[in-house]
Amino acid sequence: MPDTATIPSTPAPDTAENWGLTAVRTALAPGGRTYDLPFMKTAGFSDSIELTHAEQGRVTLSWHAEAPLNSYDGIVHGGMQTALADIAQGHAFSTLIDAPCGFSTVDLTSRYLRPMPSGQSYEVDTTVLEKTKRTAIIETVIRRSDGKTVSRFVGNWQVVQRDFQLKN
Repeated sequence: MPDTATIPSTPAPDTAENWGLTAVRTALAPGGRTYDLPFMKTAGFSDSIELTHAEQGRVTLSWHAEAPLNSYDGIVHGGMQTALADIAQGHAFSTLIDAPCGFSTVDLTSRYLRPMPSGQSYEVDTTVLEKTKRTAIIETVIRRSDGKTVSRFVGNWQVVQRDFQLKN
């Protein structure tokens, strides 16, 4: 399969949104989710993530942290925060593409600034900082309800050659 997918440099002028933005809004629609990545169900993210805002290059989620994601002391495990950031960044990357294609995380760095107690809701704000025809640098900031940053993640994403199929 030839790998010809690219990220458009500008949105199509005759459409309000592209395929990826529509897919994100549909997949994460509050009260009407149509699709979750298989591991989201296993990790407990399916019922705790809600889309609050989406536009090309930006996705904001609300996430209610649940106890099964804790370390021993009632604080959400850093790996679960990283998985959440990866989910959010994948959806932000999706908003850049005009047709289904394969893409993947190339790298993801994390900075944990404050503890994240379970039983609370957090804002997950994800923004595409830069993009090329095939890659993007994306930042996710997770904030408490008082607006203070809990953790920050920067990821590098890339269009990859593989068959793209939605499976549920």
